[in-house]
Amino acid sequence: AICTSTIYLLLTPLDVMKTKVQTNPARYPTIGGSFQTVWKDEGFTTFFTGWLPTGLGHFAGGAVLYAVSEALRRYLTDMAGVSNALSLEVAIILASAAVASAAAGIVFCPFEAIRIRTVAQPDYAPNSVKVLERVLKEEGIGSLVNAIPVFLAKNIPYAMAKFLIFDLSSEFLFRAYPVAQEDLRLSLLVSLLCGVLGGVSAAFVSNPADMLIAELKKAKSDQSPVEALRSLLDQGGYAALFKGLPLRMALYSLATALQFTVYDGVRFALGVGPDDLRLYYDVLGGALSTKGTIA
Repeated sequence: AICTSTIYLLLTPLDVMKTKVQTNPARYPTIGGSFQTVWKDEGFTTFFTGWLPTGLGHFAGGAVLYAVSEALRRYLTDMAGVSNALSLEVAIILASAAVASAAAGIVFCPFEAIRIRTVAQPDYAPNSVKVLERVLKEEGIGSLVNAIPVFLAKNIPYAMAKFLIFDLSSEFLFRAYPVAQEDLRLSLLVSLLCGVLGGVSAAFVSNPADMLIAELKKAKSDQSPVEALRSLLDQGGYAALFKGLPLRMALYSLATALQFTVYDGVRFALGVGPDDLRLYYDVLGGALSTKGTIA
């Protein structure tokens, strides 16, 4: 949670520009020109618009995503047994990522709805808190959660691609270069490289749903997801579904790489290895099971 929220707060300018390019392509037609327009006409602070829902949303969503993913992966691995776990590795990664991202998406969706409205309509309210108050007053709580199905359509393939590509590529590199597991700098380099690969892949597969969310949440609207999809296709064909993709690739490759790198860096700094984590989870699981049996 701390790693995820901190990284995304630092990368808020990219997230802001991605949303502006997606929601107002007439004013922000190109990436380079969009940065210049914001800097010249709107000021430096615009790059950090919506920082509060960004930080809170990724803190809550990150906690759910990584905790559920780790717990479910261990559970499914134990269920598969030692003899089958290796052959079912990809299926286990995908299943745990899908369930974890669905849970995290439900938690994160209201925060993202407020962030998009704050960025897309800068005159809507003076800050994110006032945006939330006005949305609740004029549109009701349903406006914060009615995009959850589309959000899951974005989050699930995003997380599945991110975890699968990161895990398999890092496993390949560690197998090819065993010394990297014992060397801090090499291990962090592997995490950084595989995080970039995972982030780029995840950004690509989830971009159409991300565009759909931006279309639904940039202003008050009674559009259904299907109507919003038709509107996007009418505006620019299938290419419209990949608007802002370069920025999303930059954002999510950096975010994913830095998240895994910071996590591994903290783990190495504390002298905690993978086997130590497995032992901790085994002891914790056994303690909880014993407690449940006694109760």
